[in-house]
Amino acid sequence: MNAKILLVDDAEDIRTVLEEWLRFSGYQVDAAPGVTEAMALIKQRGYDVVITDLVMPGLSGHHLLDMVKEYDGSIEVIFLTGQGTLDDAVAALREGRAFDFLQKPVRSPRQLNETIERALARRRGPADKALAILAEDLTEREILLLVGQGMENREIADRLCLSEKTIKNNMTRIFDKLGVENRTQAALYCQQPRMP
Repeated sequence: MNAKILLVDDAEDIRTVLEEWLRFSGYQVDAAPGVTEAMALIKQRGYDVVITDLVMPGLSGHHLLDMVKEYDGSIEVIFLTGQGTLDDAVAALREGRAFDFLQKPVRSPRQLNETIERALARRRGPADKALAILAEDLTEREILLLVGQGMENREIADRLCLSEKTIKNNMTRIFDKLGVENRTQAALYCQQPRMP
């Protein structure tokens, strides 16, 4: 996986347990006890996902969300929330700034992993997802990249020194893998910008 995760919680026991679980799950993990320390780490190391408690002494998880999005809007933020802050977490979701929330205590670490993976998929965006789907077949990957540049089958065949029939056969497999019906949809899928 190698995704970089920052865990922010003022409760040391929660940080320790979740940090150990995430490391065991294959993520690169750092932890911080508060917003100031978290932002210093973000600026120094960069992260894919920030998981933060909503209520902490001093600056809250909402403050951290604002600061993270101002610094790098592509970082996904997941809230850890107690029953008393559930409405705040839902409000941040509705605003489209937070990715998701999990209630504390986290009863299912696997649910945390699933939430992280969904956040990572959104961060990567459709174009990266398309290339990941095709990563095991370099020919299909090259063809998709050229389709994304607007090239026709004949041009792709010439560029890759393959027959036009081979390109057509590969295109059929690409459509199946991406769940699209035609080359226009495949090209659009590949060219979509990353989601905010």
